[in-house]
Amino acid sequence: MGRIHLGSIFGTTIDLDFSFIILIIFWVMSEIQAAGVRYALLWIPVLFISVLFHELAHASMIGIFGFGPSHILLQGIGGVTVNERRARPWQDLFISAAGPLSSFLLAFAIRAAFVAIPRMQHDPFFAALLPLLAQANIVWGFFNLLPVLPLDGYGIVRNFLRMFLNERLAFVISIWLSMIVVHSVELPAMAVLPLLQPDGRLGHNDGNSSVMGQYVASNVTGVWAVHGL
Repeated sequence: MGRIHLGSIFGTTIDLDFSFIILIIFWVMSEIQAAGVRYALLWIPVLFISVLFHELAHASMIGIFGFGPSHILLQGIGGVTVNERRARPWQDLFISAAGPLSSFLLAFAIRAAFVAIPRMQHDPFFAALLPLLAQANIVWGFFNLLPVLPLDGYGIVRNFLRMFLNERLAFVISIWLSMIVVHSVELPAMAVLPLLQPDGRLGHNDGNSSVMGQYVASNVTGVWAVHGL
């Protein structure tokens, strides 16, 4: 896949991988059937702004701790902020937590601006975009707090454990917690979500395996190999 360089902010470079464009296309196409073209197209700025703001929060916290500029990549799984650093566990904890916290702050700021500026409420575009952007960031923030690899919640839990335990034990505990949470969320979802059509009617469960479960399993396997476990 190719990449598009979007620029840099205070030395932090921002690139967009074509897989992120594919993610947006699939997301919009899925929403067109349920909500129509106009509403579905709103997800283009919502996804771009939400993911970029989230990653910039990670990069900002890294810079605050003095580890220099980072590299942000917007890709098919959302986004990733890369920085070669040797941070202490408590610093990595704050860096991980900065992402979800920024999502909540963005949602709060959007809602406050929407209420404080009546003109936005009467503009059809902003009246449709801003509530969706705020709601998406609230959901995105809570979702990222799940202690599941590779979400920020996993990083928060693991780095918290690293403050008191050795690296290996902290890794093992956080990985097992990640797998337990995945299956506790996955099983009810597999039983209910496949039965629902976009219009809310019951449909046919074709027995497809959980994408989330497969994705987490692949990440667990990779990290497991890196740590030699």
